[in-house]
Amino acid sequence: MTTEEQQQPTPARVSIIARLVPALSYALPALGAGVSAMLLLGVLRAMRNAEGAGIGAVAAGISEANLAILVTLYLAIIVGGAGVVIGLVRLFTTTTTASPSAWYYLIGGILGLVPMFALWRAQSLLLNAIFPNSAGPGVSEVAGQITLFSIVATVLAVVSILVLLASSFVPLPAVLRGKRKWAPLITLLVMETAIIAMTVVYHLRTAWLYSSFRDY
Repeated sequence: MTTEEQQQPTPARVSIIARLVPALSYALPALGAGVSAMLLLGVLRAMRNAEGAGIGAVAAGISEANLAILVTLYLAIIVGGAGVVIGLVRLFTTTTTASPSAWYYLIGGILGLVPMFALWRAQSLLLNAIFPNSAGPGVSEVAGQITLFSIVATVLAVVSILVLLASSFVPLPAVLRGKRKWAPLITLLVMETAIIAMTVVYHLRTAWLYSSFRDY
C-alpha cells in the first residue's frame, strides 16, 4: 500500500447511485423471469384444460411468455451500460463516497441471474415433453417439476428484487466497500457481459420457438 493510499482511507459512506443503477440492471432480469414463469404456469394450465392442445399452440405460448424476460433483459443491458459509465467516471474523479466492492456487484448479479436459470429449466422440461421424437417423459410426468421450477423462479425473483433494491440504500459493511479502484469496474463489465449472453440465449430460444411452431 502506498503512502498516498494510507493518507486517503476509503470513505465511510458508499455511493447510492453507484449501487442503485447496477442493482436495477440486475433486478430487471429477475423481474422478467418471474413474470415469464407465471405466464409459463398459465400455458401449463391451458394444456391441462385443453388436452388436445397442439405443439404449435404450446410453443407459441412459451415464446409469448418469453417476451417479458426479453424486454427486461434489453432494458437491463441499457441500465447496466449506464452503471458501467458511472463506475468509469468515478474511477477517474475524486468523490466523497466510496464505490461498492467487486463482491457487491458479483453477489447482486448472481441474485438477478438465478431466477432465469430456474425459468430455463422449467421451459426445457416442457419443451422436451411436447416435441416429437423426444425419448423423455410426457407432460403429465414432468408437470410437477415444471410447476416447481416456475414457482422457484417467481419466488427467487421477488426475493432478489427486494434484496437488490434494499442493498442500494442501507449502509454496507466494510467488506462490501470498494478498496481497489479497478476491481468494481471489471466486475461490472463481467456482469454486463453475462446479461448480454443471457439475452442472446433467450432470444435464440424464442426465435427457434417462433420458427418451430409454424410447422405444426
